[in-house]
Amino acid sequence: MSASKTELESDKAALTTPSVVADDENGSAISDEWGGLEPTDKQMGMVQFTLDKGVRTTVVGTVYGLDFEIEGDGYSLRVFFDYYNRRLKVLDYEAEDYSGMIKRMAHLAEANSFDKVFIKARLKDFQIFLSHGYMMEGVLRYYFHGEDAYVLSRFSSLERASSDALVKEAELIENLIYGERPKRELPPLDSDVVITRAKLEHIPALVQIYRSVFETYPSPLTNPDYIKATMDRKSIYCLALKNGAAAAAASADISGKHGNAEMTDCATDPAMQGKGLMKHILLNLEDDLRQQGVQTAYTLARAMSVGMNSVFYRLGYEFSGRLINNCDIFGQFEDMNIWVKRLAFPAR
Repeated sequence: MSASKTELESDKAALTTPSVVADDENGSAISDEWGGLEPTDKQMGMVQFTLDKGVRTTVVGTVYGLDFEIEGDGYSLRVFFDYYNRRLKVLDYEAEDYSGMIKRMAHLAEANSFDKVFIKARLKDFQIFLSHGYMMEGVLRYYFHGEDAYVLSRFSSLERASSDALVKEAELIENLIYGERPKRELPPLDSDVVITRAKLEHIPALVQIYRSVFETYPSPLTNPDYIKATMDRKSIYCLALKNGAAAAAASADISGKHGNAEMTDCATDPAMQGKGLMKHILLNLEDDLRQQGVQTAYTLARAMSVGMNSVFYRLGYEFSGRLINNCDIFGQFEDMNIWVKRLAFPAR
């Protein structure tokens, strides 16, 4: 997401991160949300997950979530217990017994006090989820090797299903689409700025910019071990460096199975905003993705962020839906806009 992060997808492995505090080059303190001295309201120091009826596990540490695979009678599920965002995210599924699978998903959400279940369904079965009470939130176009994914959610609380910002968010999209035509030309980079694909030696720079920009974030981006783990699992990070210091960053999280990539973790030093750095970074990432045969790029942008929605619109992305109260950014749930771009067409 452009302000959210695809979860680290390791089978039955918890996402945890320690508290981190660092100093920038000027000696000023930089800390993430775990750098304080008082407990937070996240209650994430020790977390108990209900994995099945009578099956529970306790994870110690700063827990973001847990990957889990389920083999049921007539279905299989791969889910992410997204504790930080209080939702059950379905990563993959196969089903003959849809009712049994959907009932299992509801049980897991309720047993873990999650009030949102989030799934990307196919054309052949998305109406089955609708008939079981799910709500359509959008369409991730071209998601499955060029075929559309239908984004549906189950809500179990009025608070999670409602957003007071919907009208303003819709007006933002209308102002973009009906306003000025997208400007295709890129502003030139300053002579002391370079765009580079991040390597292991750039992890400290990535951590520094993410700690300085995000007070809270729905994945442990401020943990250098986490960034390294995502690099090992095919995430590409790209940096804008000004005189060798990080000025902006973003990543592409690649799904080889489905031929797509999520453009996410977009962050720009406030002092460097308005210089077109993010456009350069995203286009650089798109070029990398095309070379790897990725067909589709998409992002989830904060619905009230004029800047990020404008960037993706001007780069030719299509708006295709809005996820209500989808993830926790800056300490509260926010709606996220879906933007999609076709990078290449599948070979026939």
